[in-house]
Amino acid sequence: MKFTKKIKFAAELAGLKFLVLTIKMLPWFLAVKFGEIFGFLLSKIIYKRFARTQNDIQKAFPKKSSAQVHKIATESFVNIGRMSAEFVKAVSISKTQLLQYIEFHNFEEIMERNNEDGLGAIVHMGHFVNWEVIGFAAGYMLKKMAFVARPQSNPYVDAEITKMRTLNGSVKINAYNPFFACFKYLKKGYMIGILSDQSVPASPLYMNFLGRPAEVGAMSAVLALKMQVPIFPIFPYRKNGKIIIEAQTPIIPHEHYSHKSVYDLTRQLNNKYEEWIFREPGSWLWAHNRWKREKVSLKKIQAQEFHYE
Repeated sequence: MKFTKKIKFAAELAGLKFLVLTIKMLPWFLAVKFGEIFGFLLSKIIYKRFARTQNDIQKAFPKKSSAQVHKIATESFVNIGRMSAEFVKAVSISKTQLLQYIEFHNFEEIMERNNEDGLGAIVHMGHFVNWEVIGFAAGYMLKKMAFVARPQSNPYVDAEITKMRTLNGSVKINAYNPFFACFKYLKKGYMIGILSDQSVPASPLYMNFLGRPAEVGAMSAVLALKMQVPIFPIFPYRKNGKIIIEAQTPIIPHEHYSHKSVYDLTRQLNNKYEEWIFREPGSWLWAHNRWKREKVSLKKIQAQEFHYE
């Protein structure tokens, strides 16, 4: 690693630690307000990404006015700051204190399966509300929890964030070539937390997402079908100042693994995901470029060339 890059990475780590220390010193309510202000300012600082966010929202909601689109984009950026502050607070307080801000709905079946001997299951979430706090809180509730996550480009920052994410005993699985590790932990009875994502490096599948060609992750479907384990979709939302983590009806794979069954199951999950986005668009992370390879995806869809490995 070049010396200048090391300096850059060290400076980013120092900035992260300063923010974390500042947020830890604040009570929950003030920390969240601090995060919301930071998220709003972020929309002004990285204005090119904010502009692309508005463009993506407009394409997904063509009937909405520019003012409505701007409002959704702003809400999404504010939520980035809010979720960051909530996550820092979540890892710095006790389980009892954290559960004052979290409610689990319909989680009994997940907890029962986690206590059984045998195969685990997949907990399928999206970039809604606060996926970091949801995953961390779920790690407290479940005996065996692992999650799939992409490493940060800054290895120092990645190590710091991983340390925070795994304070509850959860296991991190690297999102690059994750399948062997996922199979291993599913066999040991772990719940595997997977975020639905687009422009993914592993197991790409091509289909329309919010009306546009996209490279969609098929990991949940591949694992569920190959291992014959259920998928528990998680829909989070905010209510009365709390994060509600609602486990919906599990999807039980009844077919064997094949290209068609992977496609159909992924389409089913994405239909549910799109429904959640249309319900609460401001709570979703629009800042990611979901259609980075839109032209390639369109060609793949037209040629019906699907890749599942």
